[in-house]
Amino acid sequence: MSSSTGPLILIVDDSEQNIIVLKGILEKSNYRTAVARNGYQALDEVKLETPALALLDIVMPDMDGVETCRRLKEMEEMADVPVIFITAVSETPEKIRAFEAGGVDYIDRPFVREEVLARINVHVRLGDAMEKLRKLSVTDELTGAFNRRFAYQMIDRQIKIARRDKEGFILCYCDIDNLKKINDTYGHDAGDTLIKTMVDSLSGIVRKSDFLFRMGGDEFLILFPRARLVESANLMARIRKRLHEHEVRGFPIEISIGFCEYTGESEMTADMMIRDADARMYEEKSRKKNR
Repeated sequence: MSSSTGPLILIVDDSEQNIIVLKGILEKSNYRTAVARNGYQALDEVKLETPALALLDIVMPDMDGVETCRRLKEMEEMADVPVIFITAVSETPEKIRAFEAGGVDYIDRPFVREEVLARINVHVRLGDAMEKLRKLSVTDELTGAFNRRFAYQMIDRQIKIARRDKEGFILCYCDIDNLKKINDTYGHDAGDTLIKTMVDSLSGIVRKSDFLFRMGGDEFLILFPRARLVESANLMARIRKRLHEHEVRGFPIEISIGFCEYTGESEMTADMMIRDADARMYEEKSRKKNR
């Protein structure tokens, strides 16, 4: 991999000369490069880091570029990554096969530096724009946490993974106890500050592998992949303590929580799990009120 700092471009080609030329063009324009000399290496390479774009030779031994593209596009992390084919093939049917496999463009050999960069730059910029739109579609406007719709998508995905790998995961439903008191006393701006402080605090505590969703109002959901209930409960106990150290208008952040555990043999759906965790959270909130 190169030492540049720009977006990563994966070059998949069995020709050493083609690789040298493309690396020279890209790295002089501040792109980083990764190299695979066949389709199988390409499948391994993208697992190390997802590229911003892939340059893929059509004609390669063992697995040609079209089949490599199909397999790359089957990988979740590569589904939206643009693939540009490298070709000296002039036959239209072969180029059509490449587009049908998921390619977005092609570059003819011999390479013309200006053309290579123009085509790559366009698709990298389009990819950046699409990623920004995707993030907007799955995040909550006020807090930047993931939104309710994306929560259901991620839980459905996690259920499939858990069934396949025979592993469990945990959902934790959270509710801020004193939001109404702050809203009534200081107004909704103070309430919004409390909600954003809650998200900022949680984001700094949960693991990078976990997902935080705002379900609406002052209710949040945390997804702990490949976790056990005791581990998640211990983590939430630490989170509860840390949150209590933060204050908004003199009020410490206090939360009620409820857990739901999924195992590989479970028949629960995303909706059932959310309802179960939500119900357990309200049980804790009721016990607090009774005390």
